[in-house]
Amino acid sequence: MPAPAKESVIRTPGIPHLLVTVLFCFSGFALLLPVTPAWAVSGGADEFGAGLVTAVLMSATVLAQLCVRTALRKLGWTRTLVLGALLLGLPAVLQALSDHLLPILLTTALRGAGFGIITVCGSIAAAALAPRGRQGAAIGLYGLGIALPQVVLTPAAPWLMDSFALPAVIACGVLPVLALPWTRTLGRAVEARTLRPSPQDGPAQAAEPATTVLRRILLPLAVLLVVTAAGGAVLTFAPQFTAGPALAAAGLLTLTATAALARWGCGELADRIAPRPISVILATSACAGLALIAVAVASQRDTVLVLLAGLLLLGAAYGGLQSLTLVQAFTRAGPANQHITSVAWNIGYDAGTGVGSLALGLAAQIATFSAGFTAMSAVTAVAALAVLLAGARPAGGRTGAGRPHVRSSRDDESRTRC
Repeated sequence: MPAPAKESVIRTPGIPHLLVTVLFCFSGFALLLPVTPAWAVSGGADEFGAGLVTAVLMSATVLAQLCVRTALRKLGWTRTLVLGALLLGLPAVLQALSDHLLPILLTTALRGAGFGIITVCGSIAAAALAPRGRQGAAIGLYGLGIALPQVVLTPAAPWLMDSFALPAVIACGVLPVLALPWTRTLGRAVEARTLRPSPQDGPAQAAEPATTVLRRILLPLAVLLVVTAAGGAVLTFAPQFTAGPALAAAGLLTLTATAALARWGCGELADRIAPRPISVILATSACAGLALIAVAVASQRDTVLVLLAGLLLLGAAYGGLQSLTLVQAFTRAGPANQHITSVAWNIGYDAGTGVGSLALGLAAQIATFSAGFTAMSAVTAVAALAVLLAGARPAGGRTGAGRPHVRSSRDDESRTRC
Protein backbone atom coordinates (compact mmCIF):
# COMPACT_ATOMS: atom_id res chain seq x y z
CA MET A 1 0.00 0.00 0.00
CA PRO A 2 1.46 3.42 -0.94
CA ALA A 3 2.28 5.80 1.91
CA PRO A 4 -0.20 8.63 2.37
CA ALA A 5 0.83 11.97 0.92
CA LYS A 6 2.17 14.40 3.46
CA GLU A 7 0.22 17.55 4.12
CA SER A 8 1.57 20.65 2.37
CA VAL A 9 3.16 23.01 4.88
CA ILE A 10 2.55 26.19 2.90
CA ARG A 11 -1.19 25.45 2.75
CA THR A 12 -1.53 24.79 6.47
CA PRO A 13 -3.87 27.31 8.16
CA GLY A 14 -1.82 30.09 9.72
CA ILE A 15 1.49 29.32 7.98
CA PRO A 16 1.03 31.84 5.11
CA HIS A 17 0.12 34.53 7.66
CA LEU A 18 3.20 33.63 9.72
CA LEU A 19 5.44 33.96 6.67
CA VAL A 20 4.02 37.35 5.67
CA THR A 21 4.31 38.58 9.25
CA VAL A 22 7.96 37.60 9.62
CA LEU A 23 8.84 38.94 6.16
CA PHE A 24 7.59 42.41 7.06
CA CYS A 25 8.94 42.35 10.61
CA PHE A 26 12.39 41.05 9.76
CA SER A 27 12.64 43.40 6.77
CA GLY A 28 12.30 46.36 9.09
CA PHE A 29 14.78 44.84 11.52
CA ALA A 30 17.39 43.86 8.89
CA LEU A 31 17.22 47.26 7.20
CA LEU A 32 17.92 49.31 10.31
CA LEU A 33 20.49 46.98 11.88
CA PRO A 34 23.41 48.63 9.96
CA VAL A 35 21.63 51.94 9.28
CA THR A 36 20.78 53.08 12.81
CA PRO A 37 24.41 53.09 14.02
CA ALA A 38 25.34 55.14 10.93
CA TRP A 39 22.51 57.54 11.79
CA ALA A 40 23.99 57.96 15.28
CA VAL A 41 27.46 58.62 13.84
CA SER A 42 26.04 61.27 11.50
CA GLY A 43 24.68 63.00 14.59
CA GLY A 44 28.10 63.16 16.22
CA ALA A 45 28.36 59.85 18.09
CA ASP A 46 31.73 58.09 18.17
CA GLU A 47 32.42 54.39 17.58
CA PHE A 48 31.45 53.57 21.16
CA GLY A 49 28.10 55.32 20.68
CA ALA A 50 27.48 53.41 17.47
CA GLY A 51 28.28 50.15 19.21
CA LEU A 52 26.04 51.12 22.09
CA VAL A 53 23.10 51.28 19.67
CA THR A 54 23.47 47.59 18.80
CA ALA A 55 24.11 46.68 22.45
CA VAL A 56 20.88 48.40 23.53
CA LEU A 57 18.97 46.71 20.72
CA MET A 58 20.06 43.21 21.70
CA SER A 59 19.70 43.85 25.44
CA ALA A 60 16.11 45.01 24.98
CA THR A 61 15.47 42.01 22.75
CA VAL A 62 16.60 39.53 25.40
CA LEU A 63 14.67 41.25 28.19
CA ALA A 64 11.50 41.22 26.10
CA GLN A 65 11.95 37.55 25.22
CA LEU A 66 11.87 36.74 28.92
CA CYS A 67 8.49 38.51 29.24
CA VAL A 68 6.68 37.00 26.25
CA ARG A 69 5.05 34.21 28.26
CA THR A 70 3.43 36.76 30.57
CA ALA A 71 2.26 38.82 27.61
CA LEU A 72 0.70 35.80 25.92
CA ARG A 73 -1.09 34.82 29.11
CA LYS A 74 -2.49 38.31 29.75
CA LEU A 75 -3.03 39.63 26.23
CA GLY A 76 -3.47 36.52 24.10
CA TRP A 77 -1.72 35.71 20.85
CA THR A 78 -3.27 38.34 18.58
CA ARG A 79 -2.68 41.31 20.86
CA THR A 80 0.83 40.18 21.67
CA LEU A 81 1.69 39.90 17.97
CA VAL A 82 0.19 43.32 17.32
CA LEU A 83 2.19 44.78 20.20
CA GLY A 84 5.41 43.25 18.83
CA ALA A 85 4.85 44.57 15.31
CA LEU A 86 3.99 48.07 16.55
CA LEU A 87 6.98 48.27 18.89
CA LEU A 88 9.30 47.07 16.14
CA GLY A 89 7.94 49.41 13.47
CA LEU A 90 6.52 52.66 14.84
CA PRO A 91 9.64 53.88 16.72
CA ALA A 92 11.47 54.03 13.38
CA VAL A 93 9.38 57.05 12.41
CA LEU A 94 10.36 58.80 15.65
CA GLN A 95 13.98 57.77 15.18
CA ALA A 96 14.10 59.47 11.79
CA LEU A 97 13.26 62.81 13.41
CA SER A 98 16.51 63.14 15.37
CA ASP A 99 20.08 61.91 15.01
CA HIS A 100 20.99 62.63 18.64
CA LEU A 101 22.21 59.58 20.51
CA LEU A 102 19.72 59.57 23.40
CA PRO A 103 16.52 59.50 21.29
CA ILE A 104 18.14 56.93 19.03
CA LEU A 105 18.89 54.70 22.02
CA LEU A 106 15.35 55.10 23.38
CA THR A 107 13.68 54.24 20.08
CA THR A 108 16.12 51.39 19.54
CA ALA A 109 15.21 49.93 22.93
CA LEU A 110 11.52 49.97 21.95
CA ARG A 111 12.34 48.30 18.65
CA GLY A 112 14.37 45.66 20.48
CA ALA A 113 11.39 44.89 22.70
CA GLY A 114 9.20 44.40 19.64
CA PHE A 115 11.83 42.21 18.02
CA GLY A 116 12.05 40.03 21.12
CA ILE A 117 8.29 39.47 21.06
CA ILE A 118 8.23 38.60 17.35
CA THR A 119 11.16 36.18 17.52
CA VAL A 120 9.78 34.12 20.39
CA CYS A 121 6.21 34.11 19.06
CA GLY A 122 7.40 33.28 15.55
CA SER A 123 9.36 30.17 16.48
CA ILE A 124 6.59 28.90 18.76
CA ALA A 125 4.02 29.50 16.01
CA ALA A 126 6.13 27.64 13.41
CA ALA A 127 6.23 24.53 15.59
CA ALA A 128 2.61 24.85 16.74
CA LEU A 129 1.17 25.21 13.23
CA ALA A 130 3.27 22.45 11.66
CA PRO A 131 1.27 19.60 10.10
CA ARG A 132 1.67 16.19 11.69
CA GLY A 133 5.18 14.87 11.07
CA ARG A 134 6.24 18.08 9.25
CA GLN A 135 7.70 20.19 12.03
CA GLY A 136 11.10 20.37 10.36
CA ALA A 137 9.62 21.62 7.09
CA ALA A 138 7.60 24.28 8.90
CA ILE A 139 10.64 25.47 10.84
CA GLY A 140 12.72 25.49 7.65
CA LEU A 141 10.12 27.55 5.80
CA TYR A 142 9.91 29.93 8.76
CA GLY A 143 13.70 30.24 8.69
CA LEU A 144 13.62 31.06 4.98
CA GLY A 145 11.11 33.84 5.66
CA ILE A 146 13.47 35.25 8.28
CA ALA A 147 16.61 34.91 6.15
CA LEU A 148 15.35 36.42 2.88
CA PRO A 149 15.21 40.01 4.19
CA GLN A 150 18.80 39.66 5.38
CA VAL A 151 19.87 38.33 1.96
CA VAL A 152 18.39 41.37 0.21
CA LEU A 153 18.82 44.18 2.72
CA THR A 154 22.17 43.46 4.39
CA PRO A 155 24.22 43.86 1.19
CA ALA A 156 21.92 46.68 -0.01
CA ALA A 157 22.12 48.81 3.14
CA PRO A 158 25.37 50.63 2.21
CA TRP A 159 23.97 51.47 -1.24
CA LEU A 160 20.72 52.75 0.24
CA MET A 161 22.61 54.98 2.66
CA ASP A 162 24.66 56.42 -0.21
CA SER A 163 21.67 56.89 -2.52
CA PHE A 164 18.99 58.28 -0.19
CA ALA A 165 18.81 60.60 2.77
CA LEU A 166 19.35 58.71 6.02
CA PRO A 167 16.04 59.89 7.60
CA ALA A 168 14.15 58.42 4.63
CA VAL A 169 15.92 55.07 4.99
CA ILE A 170 15.34 55.07 8.75
CA ALA A 171 11.62 55.75 8.22
CA CYS A 172 11.38 52.61 6.08
CA GLY A 173 11.91 50.71 9.30
CA VAL A 174 8.15 51.11 9.79
CA LEU A 175 7.69 48.02 7.59
CA PRO A 176 6.66 45.74 10.49
CA VAL A 177 3.46 47.75 10.89
CA LEU A 178 2.37 46.44 7.48
CA ALA A 179 2.14 42.97 9.04
CA LEU A 180 -0.85 43.97 11.19
CA PRO A 181 -3.57 42.74 8.77
CA TRP A 182 -2.14 39.21 9.05
CA THR A 183 -1.55 39.08 12.81
CA ARG A 184 -5.21 38.54 13.73
CA THR A 185 -5.60 35.42 11.60
CA LEU A 186 -2.19 34.16 12.70
CA GLY A 187 -3.04 34.65 16.37
CA ARG A 188 -6.34 32.81 16.01
CA ALA A 189 -4.68 29.93 14.17
CA VAL A 190 -2.04 29.46 16.88
CA GLU A 191 -4.62 29.68 19.66
CA ALA A 192 -6.75 27.08 17.89
CA ARG A 193 -3.81 24.67 17.84
CA THR A 194 -2.45 25.38 21.32
CA LEU A 195 -5.71 25.74 23.22
CA ARG A 196 -7.80 23.21 21.30
CA PRO A 197 -5.37 20.49 20.18
CA SER A 198 -6.43 17.64 17.91
CA PRO A 199 -7.52 14.37 19.61
CA GLN A 200 -4.61 12.72 17.74
CA ASP A 201 -2.18 14.77 19.82
CA GLY A 202 -2.91 12.85 22.98
CA PRO A 203 -3.38 14.25 26.48
CA ALA A 204 -1.72 17.51 27.42
CA GLN A 205 1.45 17.24 29.46
CA ALA A 206 2.56 19.37 32.38
CA ALA A 207 5.42 21.79 31.83
CA GLU A 208 8.68 20.83 33.49
CA PRO A 209 11.09 23.08 35.45
CA ALA A 210 13.18 25.33 33.23
CA THR A 211 16.45 23.87 34.52
CA THR A 212 15.36 20.37 33.53
CA VAL A 213 14.42 21.50 30.03
CA LEU A 214 17.63 23.49 29.59
CA ARG A 215 19.77 20.49 30.54
CA ARG A 216 17.96 18.42 27.94
CA ILE A 217 18.50 20.92 25.12
CA LEU A 218 21.99 22.02 26.16
CA LEU A 219 23.83 20.39 23.23
CA PRO A 220 21.70 21.96 20.45
CA LEU A 221 22.00 25.34 22.18
CA ALA A 222 25.78 25.00 22.46
CA VAL A 223 26.06 24.17 18.74
CA LEU A 224 23.81 27.13 17.92
CA LEU A 225 25.97 29.44 20.04
CA VAL A 226 29.15 28.34 18.25
CA VAL A 227 27.83 28.67 14.70
CA THR A 228 26.03 31.98 15.26
CA ALA A 229 29.21 33.35 16.86
CA ALA A 230 31.06 32.57 13.63
CA GLY A 231 28.33 33.98 11.41
CA GLY A 232 27.88 37.08 13.54
CA ALA A 233 31.62 37.76 13.43
CA VAL A 234 31.63 37.67 9.62
CA LEU A 235 28.53 39.85 9.34
CA THR A 236 30.06 42.42 11.68
CA PHE A 237 33.63 42.61 10.35
CA ALA A 238 33.38 41.69 6.64
CA PRO A 239 34.26 45.26 5.51
CA GLN A 240 37.35 45.19 7.74
CA PHE A 241 38.92 41.85 6.79
CA THR A 242 38.18 41.95 3.03
CA ALA A 243 40.21 43.75 0.36
CA GLY A 244 37.51 46.24 -0.61
CA PRO A 245 33.78 47.12 -0.57
CA ALA A 246 32.98 45.01 -3.64
CA LEU A 247 34.51 41.89 -2.13
CA ALA A 248 32.81 42.59 1.21
CA ALA A 249 29.42 42.83 -0.52
CA ALA A 250 30.09 39.65 -2.52
CA GLY A 251 31.14 37.83 0.63
CA LEU A 252 28.09 38.93 2.60
CA LEU A 253 25.80 37.93 -0.27
CA THR A 254 27.47 34.52 -0.48
CA LEU A 255 27.07 33.95 3.26
CA THR A 256 23.47 35.16 3.59
CA ALA A 257 22.13 33.55 0.39
CA THR A 258 23.68 30.19 1.22
CA ALA A 259 22.40 30.42 4.78
CA ALA A 260 18.85 31.15 3.60
CA LEU A 261 18.77 28.12 1.29
CA ALA A 262 20.41 25.86 3.88
CA ARG A 263 18.00 26.94 6.61
CA TRP A 264 15.07 25.97 4.40
CA GLY A 265 16.58 22.78 3.01
CA CYS A 266 17.80 21.41 6.34
CA GLY A 267 14.37 21.92 7.84
CA GLU A 268 12.95 19.72 5.09
CA LEU A 269 15.67 17.12 5.62
CA ALA A 270 14.96 16.94 9.35
CA ASP A 271 11.57 15.37 8.59
CA ARG A 272 13.21 12.59 6.58
CA ILE A 273 16.41 11.68 8.41
CA ALA A 274 17.68 12.18 11.94
CA PRO A 275 19.09 15.70 12.43
CA ARG A 276 22.25 14.60 14.31
CA PRO A 277 24.25 13.26 11.30
CA ILE A 278 23.44 16.42 9.33
CA SER A 279 24.53 18.50 12.31
CA VAL A 280 27.91 16.73 12.37
CA ILE A 281 28.40 17.36 8.65
CA LEU A 282 27.44 21.02 8.94
CA ALA A 283 29.60 21.65 12.01
CA THR A 284 32.51 20.13 10.09
CA SER A 285 31.61 22.38 7.16
CA ALA A 286 31.76 25.42 9.44
CA CYS A 287 35.17 24.31 10.72
CA ALA A 288 36.53 23.96 7.17
CA GLY A 289 34.93 27.23 6.06
CA LEU A 290 36.45 29.20 8.94
CA ALA A 291 39.85 27.64 8.21
CA LEU A 292 39.63 28.75 4.56
CA ILE A 293 38.61 32.25 5.62
CA ALA A 294 41.60 32.39 7.97
CA VAL A 295 43.94 31.38 5.12
CA ALA A 296 42.41 33.93 2.76
CA VAL A 297 42.55 36.77 5.28
CA ALA A 298 46.17 35.97 6.17
CA SER A 299 47.29 35.98 2.55
CA GLN A 300 45.19 38.81 1.03
CA ARG A 301 46.65 37.94 -2.40
CA ASP A 302 44.85 35.97 -5.11
CA THR A 303 42.61 34.38 -2.49
CA VAL A 304 39.18 35.65 -3.52
CA LEU A 305 37.97 32.18 -4.48
CA VAL A 306 39.32 30.72 -1.25
CA LEU A 307 37.49 33.39 0.77
CA LEU A 308 34.22 32.87 -1.09
CA ALA A 309 34.54 29.09 -0.75
CA GLY A 310 35.03 29.50 2.97
CA LEU A 311 32.01 31.78 3.26
CA LEU A 312 29.95 29.29 1.23
CA LEU A 313 30.81 26.44 3.61
CA LEU A 314 30.21 28.63 6.66
CA GLY A 315 26.92 29.93 5.24
CA ALA A 316 25.63 26.39 4.75
CA ALA A 317 26.39 25.59 8.39
CA TYR A 318 25.18 28.97 9.68
CA GLY A 319 21.76 28.56 8.08
CA GLY A 320 21.33 24.80 8.29
CA LEU A 321 22.24 24.50 11.95
CA GLN A 322 19.75 27.21 12.88
CA SER A 323 16.91 25.02 11.63
CA LEU A 324 18.37 21.76 12.92
CA THR A 325 19.11 23.02 16.42
CA LEU A 326 15.61 24.47 16.71
CA VAL A 327 14.06 21.19 15.55
CA GLN A 328 16.23 19.21 17.97
CA ALA A 329 15.52 21.55 20.87
CA PHE A 330 11.74 21.39 20.37
CA THR A 331 11.86 17.60 20.02
CA ARG A 332 14.05 17.07 23.10
CA ALA A 333 12.03 19.49 25.23
CA GLY A 334 8.65 17.93 24.51
CA PRO A 335 5.39 19.66 23.55
CA ALA A 336 4.69 21.05 27.02
CA ASN A 337 7.93 23.05 27.13
CA GLN A 338 7.88 24.86 23.80
CA HIS A 339 7.87 28.35 25.32
CA ILE A 340 11.00 27.73 27.41
CA THR A 341 12.67 26.21 24.36
CA SER A 342 11.81 29.15 22.10
CA VAL A 343 13.10 31.72 24.59
CA ALA A 344 16.31 29.75 25.24
CA TRP A 345 16.98 29.21 21.53
CA ASN A 346 16.43 32.88 20.62
CA ILE A 347 18.60 34.08 23.50
CA GLY A 348 21.28 31.61 22.42
CA TYR A 349 21.13 32.97 18.88
CA ASP A 350 21.40 36.60 20.01
CA ALA A 351 24.12 35.81 22.54
CA GLY A 352 26.13 33.88 19.96
CA THR A 353 26.00 36.77 17.52
CA GLY A 354 27.23 39.20 20.17
CA VAL A 355 29.91 36.90 21.57
CA GLY A 356 31.29 36.16 18.10
CA SER A 357 31.58 39.83 17.19
CA LEU A 358 33.23 40.63 20.51
CA ALA A 359 35.65 37.68 20.30
CA LEU A 360 36.77 38.40 16.74
CA GLY A 361 37.18 42.10 17.46
CA LEU A 362 39.32 41.28 20.50
CA ALA A 363 41.38 38.77 18.51
CA ALA A 364 41.97 41.33 15.77
CA GLN A 365 43.10 43.90 18.32
CA ILE A 366 45.47 41.51 20.12
CA ALA A 367 46.68 39.55 17.08
CA THR A 368 44.99 39.38 13.64
CA PHE A 369 41.63 38.57 12.06
CA SER A 370 43.22 35.40 10.70
CA ALA A 371 44.12 34.27 14.22
CA GLY A 372 40.55 34.91 15.34
CA PHE A 373 39.08 32.82 12.53
CA THR A 374 41.59 30.05 13.23
CA ALA A 375 40.47 29.94 16.87
CA MET A 376 36.80 29.85 15.80
CA SER A 377 37.58 26.97 13.44
CA ALA A 378 39.07 25.01 16.35
CA VAL A 379 36.00 25.67 18.50
CA THR A 380 33.64 24.45 15.77
CA ALA A 381 35.76 21.30 15.43
CA VAL A 382 35.18 20.65 19.12
CA ALA A 383 31.44 21.21 18.61
CA ALA A 384 31.37 18.73 15.71
CA LEU A 385 33.19 16.17 17.84
CA ALA A 386 30.76 16.71 20.73
CA VAL A 387 27.74 16.08 18.49
CA LEU A 388 29.40 12.98 17.00
CA LEU A 389 30.24 11.53 20.41
CA ALA A 390 26.75 12.29 21.73
CA GLY A 391 25.36 10.10 18.96
CA ALA A 392 27.76 7.27 19.74
CA ARG A 393 27.31 7.28 23.53
CA PRO A 394 25.07 4.42 24.75
CA ALA A 395 22.45 5.22 27.36
CA GLY A 396 19.91 2.82 28.77
CA GLY A 397 20.94 0.11 26.32
CA ARG A 398 20.31 2.27 23.26
CA THR A 399 22.46 4.08 20.77
CA GLY A 400 22.08 7.80 21.00
CA ALA A 401 20.67 9.88 23.76
CA GLY A 402 18.56 7.02 25.07
CA ARG A 403 15.78 9.30 26.24
CA PRO A 404 12.24 9.24 24.89
CA HIS A 405 12.50 12.96 24.21
CA VAL A 406 15.40 12.64 21.78
CA ARG A 407 13.79 11.87 18.44
CA SER A 408 14.06 13.21 14.95
CA SER A 409 11.28 15.54 13.92
CA ARG A 410 9.89 12.90 11.56
CA ASP A 411 9.04 10.83 14.63
CA ASP A 412 7.75 13.81 16.62
CA GLU A 413 4.02 13.67 15.97
CA SER A 414 3.05 15.68 19.00
CA ARG A 415 1.59 19.15 18.76
CA THR A 416 3.02 22.26 20.35
CA ARG A 417 1.31 23.85 23.31
CA CYS A 418 2.36 27.00 25.15
